[in-house]
Amino acid sequence: MILYLLEGVGEILPMFSLASRWLTKLWHAIVPWVAIHVFKLSGPVTVYPEVNGSGDTTLDYIEVLCHVVAAAFATLAWSVLDRNRSDYRRLNSWLRTFVRYMLALILFSYGFAKVIPTQFIFPGFTKLIEPLGDFSPMGLLWYFMGYSTPYIMFSGAAEVTGGALLLFRRTTTLGAMVSFGVLTNVVMLNFCYDVPVKLFSTHLLLMSVFLMAPDLGRLVNFLVLNRPVRPVNLGAPIDVRWMRIAKISVKVLIIGYALFSTVKGSWNIYNQFIIGAPKPPLYGLYDVETFVRNGHEVPPLLTDRQRWRRVIVQAPGALSVRLMDDSPIGYSTDYSGGKDQVVVKRPSDQTTVAVLAYSWPDADHVVLQGTIAGDPVVIKLRKVDLSKFLLVNRGFHWINERPFNR
Repeated sequence: MILYLLEGVGEILPMFSLASRWLTKLWHAIVPWVAIHVFKLSGPVTVYPEVNGSGDTTLDYIEVLCHVVAAAFATLAWSVLDRNRSDYRRLNSWLRTFVRYMLALILFSYGFAKVIPTQFIFPGFTKLIEPLGDFSPMGLLWYFMGYSTPYIMFSGAAEVTGGALLLFRRTTTLGAMVSFGVLTNVVMLNFCYDVPVKLFSTHLLLMSVFLMAPDLGRLVNFLVLNRPVRPVNLGAPIDVRWMRIAKISVKVLIIGYALFSTVKGSWNIYNQFIIGAPKPPLYGLYDVETFVRNGHEVPPLLTDRQRWRRVIVQAPGALSVRLMDDSPIGYSTDYSGGKDQVVVKRPSDQTTVAVLAYSWPDADHVVLQGTIAGDPVVIKLRKVDLSKFLLVNRGFHWINERPFNR
């Protein structure tokens, strides 16, 4: 568990970033060798991928196994070399402090990304028209969460609460219990909805179990067996004044920095990409009413894989098209070429696909006119009223005379 955490500690506490990078380089050299020579693997699974959001790659599982083996050998060697020592109370105290601070800071990171809702967002135009059966399990979870901002904030507040309680020795057990409940739900969601953060979330759950473990007997006696329990010794307070001041100062600096950077980062993302995101000139969801190519109107046949059926413009620099068979095509866009003109490009190589002028005959229609792949086209679009989507207009009801489940 500690070996797993040490690689990521630099992302949370920058003062350890250099050591974290060196440790990562070490494991990135060892693990592929183990994959190739021990497990006889070959191909892409033996190479660490670029950052792609997955923490459950083949090499990630092999790395965790390497951690277990390394920890087992280190424990054996330590036990033999230091066999005369009766206990490791001071080392255990430092270990628990490291684990609870790491778990608290990680919970702050994920929690504030929900309290200031940036981790999940309301389904966009593309998702509103996408058939439910085309969602991935992870996508279904993401937009289930994103639908309700109050629930996102509630779940984030639970994570932040668990993290805050872990920062103090007197509330560590309570914080571990809260964190255990929160993280058990997170782990189950990751496993049941195929979210590739299974290893990481499981490690966080085990950290909460580790922090609860010394008090499990007392908790069973108090909560289950209805027996009295004695207070636990939290450790002798520091008597030397300067050491006490230094300890409090370091604690305030670490917590203050973590809270400031986490909240500031989440707020910047929320302000830039959620509430302050610029809208492109053609912003909207459109149905294609008429599609004229080379002077001839193309009938809306479901077998036609060339005619456009819908146009989605939500993010700056992007345009999506649904063809008649409902297959999606994504493009990048450039509005800088001229007034009321958009250049549509393939995102892979930025090859120009279409140059289209746009105009608004009325508030509900847009006309695109230009060329697609060298053919002159005139495309009339009708803007879709988003408030007609049930997911958008249903809202919250205190009173339900009957269930409304569709």
